[in-house]
Amino acid sequence: MLASSNLPIGSYTYSQGVESAIESGVVSDEASTLVFMQDYLALAVIGYELPVLGLIMLALGQGNDTLAANLAHDYHAGLESKEFVLESQQLAQAMVSWLNEVLSLGIPAEIPEDGYLPLFAHIAQHWQLPLAQSMTTYGFAQLENMVLAAVKTVPLGQMAGQRILWQLQSELAAQIDAVSTNIQHAFDTLMVSSDSLEEQDCQQLCQDLYEILNISNNLPNLAILSSMHEEQYSRLFRS
Repeated sequence: MLASSNLPIGSYTYSQGVESAIESGVVSDEASTLVFMQDYLALAVIGYELPVLGLIMLALGQGNDTLAANLAHDYHAGLESKEFVLESQQLAQAMVSWLNEVLSLGIPAEIPEDGYLPLFAHIAQHWQLPLAQSMTTYGFAQLENMVLAAVKTVPLGQMAGQRILWQLQSELAAQIDAVSTNIQHAFDTLMVSSDSLEEQDCQQLCQDLYEILNISNNLPNLAILSSMHEEQYSRLFRS
């Protein structure tokens, strides 16, 4: 259910830049769709979102809510367009409604403030889901939703969409163990090297983790596509 683009959060209303890429001609057929999404997988998902998701889970697992909050704030600040900010916030609000009204969890009001990914990390840690499994679930949900947007909008045939999705999930699966191992190692290294975690400057700690893992959300071409989508004359999706 966490991986569904339909329920509980309705992420199918967003394309994460795909619709703008189609409008601009970057994506036009099966081959160009696959290339665009392979770049997104490598740079946005594996290169940034999954490491941040994993680090927040590890911080929460150690009871370091301050570090988890700093990582969540950094993630929110790193969203590069108004549309991506609204998408993250609206998905978080929808997820909170599901968690509270269906599961009666009573999510604290401050948790969803930084958007969907930090909230997902809190949910995964609350249910004690394994790190690699949590990242796979989050990553697959992103990829499936983007492929669905392309199938509808390019348009692509269903089998073309399935071929693209199979290739993307295969690449994600092939890398997920190494990614989770690297995140765990970087986190453990810095925690051990910190003499007193309570006195550690958490913002500096976030910076150190980013540098060790070489992660960044600096994707200017994607930000430009997203900004163009805000004023796109005719559109089906909200991002």
